[in-house]
Amino acid sequence: MEEYHKDVEDFLKNLKDDVISSRNNSLMDVNKNMFMLYWRIGNLILIRQDEGCEDEIIGTISQYFKTQFPNNLCFSEKNLKAMFKFAEEYESKELVEDTASKIGWSCSIVLVNKVKNSDERIKYMDEAVKKGWTLGKLAREIDLKCGIEGDEEDNANGGQKSSDDSPFIKDIIPDEELTKPARGREENCSLILNDEYLMDFINCISGERSRYFQDQFMKCTVEFFLELDCGFALIGSKYHVEFTGGDSYIDLLFYNLKLRCHVAIELKVGKFKPEYLGILTFHLSILDESVKSENDSSSVGIIICKDSEKLIVQYAFKNMEESGNNEYSLNKNIPVQFQGILPTVERIGRGIKEKLEFV
Repeated sequence: MEEYHKDVEDFLKNLKDDVISSRNNSLMDVNKNMFMLYWRIGNLILIRQDEGCEDEIIGTISQYFKTQFPNNLCFSEKNLKAMFKFAEEYESKELVEDTASKIGWSCSIVLVNKVKNSDERIKYMDEAVKKGWTLGKLAREIDLKCGIEGDEEDNANGGQKSSDDSPFIKDIIPDEELTKPARGREENCSLILNDEYLMDFINCISGERSRYFQDQFMKCTVEFFLELDCGFALIGSKYHVEFTGGDSYIDLLFYNLKLRCHVAIELKVGKFKPEYLGILTFHLSILDESVKSENDSSSVGIIICKDSEKLIVQYAFKNMEESGNNEYSLNKNIPVQFQGILPTVERIGRGIKEKLEFV
């Protein structure tokens, strides 16, 4: 029995090692692709340098990608200038693929800015990978090589440099530890994964998929309500409403010809959150105050929330029964006056879920 448990333990450990190795290899591939993209962009800007308009093209690229990937570091003017400088320093595609992309982009920016000699730069890269240096550690090692001292760590040591402050000096650790580069390389992979530029680059990719799904989610919802043949007419998507001090947008706004009321739909992806009701009721109040005519009934709201496991549907109706309480509240049950026209939450959930299966 003991032998069996030992075999299982070894099996699981090997499996875990395989998972980590595969993850790290995939991560390094993504990082390499990002470096190659940045190198190509940098070279495109370099071509414009001969025409004297590199600043103009940097501004144009940055403004364009702000609309495509808002709040993303990858295509900021600062990072585009870093790509430009990177391409200046690395003329060889092979050098970028085989060497430069072994570290994070943030570390690469530091190396390009601080180390002018290409051979020295490669030495720092090798050390950073082997020992799993953080961005701060790399910058510190370079500064110490250049004779810059007196940083916070030195102050903490009473102004005395520790024995491993000089770059590439053999750390005072047992020799057997020096023969285990895997720990440093694994740490390097972890640092690359947490590099803010790589995170933003990955978000560019996942953001595209997220936007595609949201577009399809909206399309499927519109199709479902129009196919009901219950009087739903689409007014618009991302419908603009104004309020004192700002603007807001309703994901989908319908008008029901049979009920003579507006139907506002909020589409959410991810776990259902209570604050969604606040957003929906806020929109319904604006509709009742500024869009609804005298002959219209109070607006109706629907929240449709899709997470990885299920699709949640909730109605929001104005409470007209309690005296003095005209607030909206979530409800799965449809009031009598709306029954037979508004679909049940079960029907909405089933219908949209079926359509999403083909996305």
